[in-house]
Amino acid sequence: MLQVKASDLNSLFKSSMDIMLNTSGWEDAFQTPRILSYNNLLFSESTDFTFDLSHVGFTKTRWARYVHQYIDRDQLDIWLNNLKGISKRGDNLFRSKDAIRRPREHHHGSCWLGLSYRSLPPTLVLYSRVAEFPTRVALEFTMVHKVGLELKERLNLTQPVQLVWFISSLFFSCLHALPYLAINNLLEITYSRKDSIGSFVRHQCDHIARGNVRYGPTKRMAKRLQQIQDKTVKSVPIDKLSIWI
Repeated sequence: MLQVKASDLNSLFKSSMDIMLNTSGWEDAFQTPRILSYNNLLFSESTDFTFDLSHVGFTKTRWARYVHQYIDRDQLDIWLNNLKGISKRGDNLFRSKDAIRRPREHHHGSCWLGLSYRSLPPTLVLYSRVAEFPTRVALEFTMVHKVGLELKERLNLTQPVQLVWFISSLFFSCLHALPYLAINNLLEITYSRKDSIGSFVRHQCDHIARGNVRYGPTKRMAKRLQQIQDKTVKSVPIDKLSIWI
């Protein structure tokens, strides 16, 4: 179980990563190369977020795909406008799109299910079936940040919008964490660790080093690690992205 409170989404992201990388007791299950945590609650005092999605291996195209997968822009616009008349104790829900179920993607349903808003104090509540650190979580934080900006503008809010995030199953992916670890100069020390994270990271790095990588996600991580080494990674700052695409 992971329970984390922070002042903003950057601090929430960093604090959560620090806990998962450097402490024990939050883990509930292991599924190579992932570590699972159940019944998680993350809280932030604001939805402020400054981030570069390339630091978790994503491109601008990946953001566009994410928005189209989960958000009906017309319904989002209607929901945001309806919040102007929300009662003091109301809690208004926006549902994500029902993701198409495929054998290797969304086989068990959409990752995040809905986002609700209440006004006292201004709070977004995100409900997730699953969330994956550090990759998909960065997309979720970006989405919440963008919605928070819309709320401030449409409702003329002067105080921060808080976030409460309920996550049924949280995954720490040792494969998808490789770009984050490399960019933050943590890959070598993590590779040398004797715990489960070190073992999983070592397994993935050794597999990539042997070459002939065919599995899709591993192949993408191998390519991104090479780009980081060659310093050819293209920056994807979230302030340049839009939720209305």
